[in-house]
Amino acid sequence: MEILERDGVETLYVHGATVSELVGFLNPQVPWVWILGHMPNTRFEWWETTQPINRSGTPITAEFRLVSYDLLLPTSRFLDLSPTFEGHGISLIQSNKRMANALDIARLPEDKLVKILRSNGAFLRIELPHAVETSQVQCFEKGYLASVIAPNNSFKGTPNGAP
Repeated sequence: MEILERDGVETLYVHGATVSELVGFLNPQVPWVWILGHMPNTRFEWWETTQPINRSGTPITAEFRLVSYDLLLPTSRFLDLSPTFEGHGISLIQSNKRMANALDIARLPEDKLVKILRSNGAFLRIELPHAVETSQVQCFEKGYLASVIAPNNSFKGTPNGAP
């Protein structure tokens, strides 16, 4: 169970991960979860659902494809909703501050990403491309990941493929 450290960020890889296993890394005391690029239907297909066309518009029922959005939720609300994300991949940042409207990490230069995330209160970052794949869990607070995977903790995942 090796925790890697680079530029003050600790990283752990969890193999065969699912959202239900990864929520054990979230700190309930950290108030915000920002979910990036969530796709409610991950298949490349048309599906009928109800969505607004614009911010002030009335939602319409139509066939949509490749719907993707970010969500900002209180951590407690995300924990309540986490079972609905099971079977999906997830990209999230848990933070001590509400994320700024203009912050778009896809537009940030890689060499400035950690600094900008930290300045916006980032605490934890989880990247799970698809359910039951290897997830990258990063923490911006030294020692936190070790406390989660400690033998006396209730974490049920398999960090670094350990039994």
